Amino acid sequence: MLLRFGVENHGSIESYQELQLTATSLKDDESGLIPVASETAAGIEKALKVVPVLGIYGANASGKSTLLSAMEFFGDGIVSSHTGRASSSGTPYYPFLLNESSKEKPSRYDADIVLDGYRYHYGYSLDGKKIVQEWLYSFDLSAPRQVRSVLFARETNSDLNIEFKFGKALKGENKQIAKLVRPNSLFLSAAAQNSHPQITPIFEFFFSKVVHRLDSKINEASIAEQITAYFGADEGRQKMAIEFLKAADIGVNGIDFSKSPPDKRTAELLQDFEQVLKKHLPQNEENFEFPKNVDRPKVELLHIGKDRGKYPIKLKRESTGTLALLQLLGPAFARLNEGGLLIVDELNTALHPLVSRELIKLFSSPDTNIGKSQLIFSTHDTNLLSGGLLRRDQLWFTEKDLGGATHVYALSDIKVRATDNFEQGYLEGRFGATPFMGCSLKDFVRTLHASTAED
Repeated sequence: MLLRFGVENHGSIESYQELQLTATSLKDDESGLIPVASETAAGIEKALKVVPVLGIYGANASGKSTLLSAMEFFGDGIVSSHTGRASSSGTPYYPFLLNESSKEKPSRYDADIVLDGYRYHYGYSLDGKKIVQEWLYSFDLSAPRQVRSVLFARETNSDLNIEFKFGKALKGENKQIAKLVRPNSLFLSAAAQNSHPQITPIFEFFFSKVVHRLDSKINEASIAEQITAYFGADEGRQKMAIEFLKAADIGVNGIDFSKSPPDKRTAELLQDFEQVLKKHLPQNEENFEFPKNVDRPKVELLHIGKDRGKYPIKLKRESTGTLALLQLLGPAFARLNEGGLLIVDELNTALHPLVSRELIKLFSSPDTNIGKSQLIFSTHDTNLLSGGLLRRDQLWFTEKDLGGATHVYALSDIKVRATDNFEQGYLEGRFGATPFMGCSLKDFVRTLHASTAED
């Protein structure tokens, strides 16, 4: 479970900015909050509660997508820095470009998560050449007093020499793993690849529990694989998916799962590949069996016709909106049942406002969010600000200053009552994070007509 995320010097983000998912003490509706502290912790249980949903608003190019991409960048480093980078390649690096000094400064990323009764604070900084710093601390949430325990810290100097410090609480082959760490790779990534018992669960959280949906491109084959993997073999899950699609009112009454054999050209290529592979296999592998089942998942949606019969429609014939909904369906239901975090950029481009509301309700209700999962999304859909759907500490904004740098803040930071009309206040510009129109639409049209007349 994510408690907070911070980033500095990434894209349009110059100074340190953070998202907080721990609930504030404001007197808002607490029914959907997720308690994360142990019941035995005196005074902690009441203080540590987490919001299940967080929405980010802001004008175009204000930094919403940049903030979410920074979260993805942070996780990618954890997952792939040890195995996915050549030793001479340096590190990815996307500093703030509207300030000369920022181009020479490290970028920083850090997060607090909760796993198995412990709060972990992990972060790192990098400068394009190396991992400058990396650290991991833990806090025992069952203890009456929260004391920071240093698990490890590392620094890489300008000569690319790495210095490690390990705390007594971190058991295992720490020094042996440290020898495998390159200047451009993370100790956490290397430790997980070597099955470190304390660090692997943290790695697994970012590897398997955090799902990013930042790309709006539609891929029918990928959708078919995702839907089949999560719903195909489980009738109970299929029923849940169908009921949600019915509620979305897109004319879908069922899902048909099957297999599709490869086309003739693909089959021929696979056959040729098998022959080449067999020629180069060592003698002790001559009985190797090439996989015979190369069929791909096939998904068709069942629509009700005029005669009330069910008609299967291929995914490539479905609307973009339906495919966008399907693209979220598998990851959303997986997180609701298994826990973790789903991050969606521009939720309004994927879902109708009413469907978006229902998705948020699924994550907000303990009855449906059995995995205690979280949803973070960006949107322009102001309808989600109304009706008491989200608390003040669940609504966040991005706004750029005159120097082009993004700043992040919550509605709970502003003097707003829980009973106020959030949608009206936002559209009126009371909370900031809205586009400033330098000229009115009438002025723009007048200028356009004048230039046309001159031509």
